[in-house]
Amino acid sequence: MKKTTVAFRAAAVALAAAFALAACTGPEAAPSADSDLTLSLYMQAPTADLSVGNFTGGDPTVVFAIYDRLVTQGVDGKILPSIAESWEASENNTVLTFKIREGQKFSNGEKLDAAAVVASIEASRVGPASSAQLGSISSVEAPDASTVVIRTTTPDAGLIYQLAAPAGLIGAPSLLGSEQSRLSPIGSGAYVLDKEGTTVGSSYRLSRNPDYWDVAEYPYATINISIIADPTAVQNAMKTGQIDFALLGDPALATQFPEGEFTTGQSLPAAIGVLMLTDRAGTVVPALADVRVRQAINLAIDRDSIAEKLTPGSGVATAQMVSPVGDAYDPELDDVYSYDVDKAKSLMAEAGYADGFSVTMPSTVLSTTFDATIAQQLADIGITVTYETVPFQDLYAKLYAGAYGMFWFYNGYSGSDAKDISQVLAGSFNPEASTTPELTALLDAANAAPLDEQGAALRAVNKYFVDEAWFAPVNSAAGIWVSSKDVTYTPPVSVGISLLAYQPAN
Repeated sequence: MKKTTVAFRAAAVALAAAFALAACTGPEAAPSADSDLTLSLYMQAPTADLSVGNFTGGDPTVVFAIYDRLVTQGVDGKILPSIAESWEASENNTVLTFKIREGQKFSNGEKLDAAAVVASIEASRVGPASSAQLGSISSVEAPDASTVVIRTTTPDAGLIYQLAAPAGLIGAPSLLGSEQSRLSPIGSGAYVLDKEGTTVGSSYRLSRNPDYWDVAEYPYATINISIIADPTAVQNAMKTGQIDFALLGDPALATQFPEGEFTTGQSLPAAIGVLMLTDRAGTVVPALADVRVRQAINLAIDRDSIAEKLTPGSGVATAQMVSPVGDAYDPELDDVYSYDVDKAKSLMAEAGYADGFSVTMPSTVLSTTFDATIAQQLADIGITVTYETVPFQDLYAKLYAGAYGMFWFYNGYSGSDAKDISQVLAGSFNPEASTTPELTALLDAANAAPLDEQGAALRAVNKYFVDEAWFAPVNSAAGIWVSSKDVTYTPPVSVGISLLAYQPAN
């Protein structure tokens, strides 16, 4: 496959330079927290459930704005203090101790102390969308009003990142588990949901929370978020000033946005387009239990052709689940499954599937661009694909139930190799909780490793994924972004990771 790692890593260096430049400008460059500025954004699909423990995926912008977490991730992916002003980990990564910032409260006036934090984490530990991400936790305690202690059954290097993710949302105790919180959430974040300005499923209006502990860092008084699924409609909304920012799938589209009126730039790798092969036990698709079949599927996918024809300039061929700018990525592994139909057919025959087999996959807003091509390339080795049209908001329930043995998905990079690896082994991405003694040993070593040794340990896990064909990754998506001249945008390591990526232009 074509190599573009250097370009991606150069973009990462450019991002670091942007942070350094921002640091030199000084705080006086930003408007005050009492400004009346408005930022208009969009999401491709509505968030079906905004309650703690039930965020089923997609763009996290709304929940991250409303709910704070113990810690958050900065635009560069680094873990930052939030509800917790400090924390420390035990030597073997099995105990995390957080010091809670004093004087905080939820937007409904409820007190935000250690007990409230424990209540939310306990709710997430049993929440259908978050329990798998927090599965390593054995106990959560509040020895006093300002201390939270989280213990795990085994070392978990990715847990701190999960606590900064939707699994770590902290909500008002009185609403935890309530039907009301699904669409009327109460958190302690930088913004609150404006019900009068929100039409569920169509648009969200967020108003700045004046009591947020770090409100001075959030210059926009109002954030309007529209649901726009169609890419052409997104482009038109950008041209007419309805939104201030857009991601463009095809870099050629940048020519539609004149330099004098808009700002454009190159994004960092944001997501991985992958054919998930989740039924490794063969429960739904018996053939997937054979590693040779999974390897054949990988060999049958013409990644370079897909990148060139379906995602020109924005999709880069890869056979790995981790980010090309992460420490776990190994350029050599992208050659393991170079396109080879004859070799794929040979493996299918060895596995007893010379005549192929049939499989049903969901067709969603994420997959429609790729459905026909994936089906044709799999047909070349005898695999017949039948698609079922599934609304995106219904997809996760089907995946959690194990309705499909394989499916196309775009999974966002988190800015953490440990989290990216752990999240594809949990929940809807691994409904059967597949594992092996070899994988368990590799994960244990990585989770217990000191921070400066985790990269090498996680590379070993990544290599196992590739060798055993646990997934069929296809492309790493980057692309071009465009913003209005009123907004200064800093490309984050993960889409939606922080509203601080958007700042008013000087």
